[in-house]
Amino acid sequence: MTDLSSVAKVVSVAPDLIQIEVRSSIDYQNLDVQLELGSYLKISDDNGLSVVAIVKSYRIKDSVSDILGQHPSDTQFIVDAQPVGRLRDGKFSRGGKQIAIPPTRVEIAEKGVLDEIYSGIQSEKQFSFGSLAQNDQVRLIIDGDKFFGKHIGVVGSTGAGKSCTVAKILQEGTRRSEGQQEKGILNNSHVIIFDLHGEYSTAFPHANLIDTGNLSLPYWLMNSEELEEMFIESAEHNSHNQISQFRQAVIANKNRHYGNEGKIASYDSPVYFSLREVINFLGNLNSETIGKNPNEGVPKLADGTLVHKREDRYFAEQLSFAPSSIKSGEKATNGPFHGEFNRFLMRLEARLNDKRLGFLLEPKNAHGEEARTEDLPEILGQFTGYGKNKEENRNITIIDLSGVPFEVLSVVVSLISRAIFTFAFHFKKHKLSQGRDLPYLLVYEEAHNYVPRSEGAKYGSVKKSIERIAKEGRKYGVSLMIVSQRPSEISETVFSQCNNFVAMRLTNPADQNYVKRLLPDTVSAITDTLPTLEKQEVIVIGDSVSIPSLIRVDDIEDRPDSRDIDFHTEWKMDWLDVAVPRIIAKWQA
Repeated sequence: MTDLSSVAKVVSVAPDLIQIEVRSSIDYQNLDVQLELGSYLKISDDNGLSVVAIVKSYRIKDSVSDILGQHPSDTQFIVDAQPVGRLRDGKFSRGGKQIAIPPTRVEIAEKGVLDEIYSGIQSEKQFSFGSLAQNDQVRLIIDGDKFFGKHIGVVGSTGAGKSCTVAKILQEGTRRSEGQQEKGILNNSHVIIFDLHGEYSTAFPHANLIDTGNLSLPYWLMNSEELEEMFIESAEHNSHNQISQFRQAVIANKNRHYGNEGKIASYDSPVYFSLREVINFLGNLNSETIGKNPNEGVPKLADGTLVHKREDRYFAEQLSFAPSSIKSGEKATNGPFHGEFNRFLMRLEARLNDKRLGFLLEPKNAHGEEARTEDLPEILGQFTGYGKNKEENRNITIIDLSGVPFEVLSVVVSLISRAIFTFAFHFKKHKLSQGRDLPYLLVYEEAHNYVPRSEGAKYGSVKKSIERIAKEGRKYGVSLMIVSQRPSEISETVFSQCNNFVAMRLTNPADQNYVKRLLPDTVSAITDTLPTLEKQEVIVIGDSVSIPSLIRVDDIEDRPDSRDIDFHTEWKMDWLDVAVPRIIAKWQA
C-alpha cells in the first residue's frame, strides 16, 4: 500500500466525486508508485471505514505565481476520483456515501485491497476471464451465476476483439472440473451460438456444428408470425384474404395428418402439414366456380361433380372446374377468391422450388425421408445438445448461419430460439428435472442484423421471440448473450433487460451514448474510456462484479476464425495463383 497522506489531502467530498489535492509535485515524484487514470484509491476515516474510488482526471491547481506569470518549480494539482464502494472490516460493498468528514488517509489501493474487493464471491460461483488492466496481478473475479443467469450485452466496434472475447468467456464458463475431465464426463453447461459468419467452429472444435448442409428445420414448426413472414407479402392489397385462407388451409391440413384419435391441431401446433397440399388447396380456391343451378350453391367441377366439403378434395390435386356460365342448366359463377391468389401462388411455388431453402421447405430425417411430426425429438436434438446416445451429447452447439439466405435469416433464428425457449418452458413447467435445472445460454452474434430497433414485418417474428426470452427466459433457465458492433441499432427491449455488459472499444458516438445510457452503473471514470480501449481491453459492468472494472482479457489458444486480413502485407507478397473454376464450382453448388 502506498500512502499518499504525506503529500495529499481530501479537499472535497460529494456522492459521485472526491477531490484530492496533491500539495507538492516534487514530493509526489519521490514516491515509489505513481497515480494513473483508472488507478484505485483507498480513502479512509478514523472509524475504520474506507471508500474505494477510481481516478478519473486531474488538473494543475491555479496559484498566485500563475496569476503573476511566474513559473515555480513545485506545483500543486487536484485529482478527481469517483467513489465506487466502501470497505469495512475487510468486506466490500457498493456505494460510497458513508464516510466521516474529513477523511484522514489517502492510499493507492494495491493488490491486497483489490483482492479483498473481489473476494466476497463464493468460491463455487467464481469465474474469471481476465486481469485488471491497472494491475495484472489481480484477477477479475465474477459471480458466474449472476453473469450467465442474467442476460449479457457484449459490444464493440469492428476489430475490437468481440469474437475472441466471446469465445474466451464461453470457454472459461463451460470448462469442466478436474474431476469431470478425469472421469471423461460432460458438465451441465448448454450453449447455443448463432454464428452469422461461420467463425466459431475453430474456437470450439468439439462442438456440435450445424449448417445448411445438415440442418433440418421443418417449415411446419413455424408459428403464425413466422409462416406469414415467410410466405405472405403484407403490402399487397388482398393480404388479409391470403392470411385468412392460408391459415384455414394449414389448420385443416394439420388435422388431416394429425387429427386421429380425437387430437386437434391449432395453427401454431408443432405438427406436420404438407406445403404442397396447402398450395393445391389455395390453387383450387383460386380457380373454383360455384354451381348456380337449383340445389347447388357449392363448388362445381368440370365433370359436374359438386364439392360439398373442400377439405375432402382440394388438398389432393389441382382440379378442373366448370366454366363460368349464365346458360340455363350450366349456370356457374366464379368463387369468392377466384383470381385473388395468382401472385400469392407464384410466390409459394417460387419458395418451394428454391433449392437454397431445402433445409427449411424439404427437411429430411436421419433416414433421408421427409421429416414429420414423429421426427420432432430428432429435430430438437440438433439444438438441445442431446444426441441419440451419450457419446453424441455436446455442451456447445454452433449454428452456422453463413449459408442461410438473408431473406429467411430472421425466420430461422426466430424458429430455433422459440423452440429452445418452449423446450425449457415445458421442462420446468412439468417438473421433469428431478430437482435439477437445465440452463441454456443463447449467443446472438451480430444481433443487430435480426433483432433491430426498427419496426417492420420482416423482423416481427424474430423480435417477438427474442424479446419474449429477454423478458421471461430467466424464469425457465434461458439466458441471452447479445453481441453487436452497433448496439444503438438493437431493440431497446432486449438490451434493457441485460444486467451485465462487456464493452470493448466503441468509436461511434451514437453507440457510446446508447451504451452509457443502458449500463447499470454510471461510473464515468470507466465508461469514458470506451473510445480509447486497446485490443483485449474490456469494461465489465453489472450485477456479477463487485465494482465496474477495466480488464485485459486472457490470451486465447483456440481462436475463432475472425482474423483481419493484412491487406498491405499481402499486396507486397508474390502474385497468388487462384483456381477460379474451383471457386465458381463451390459458388454454384
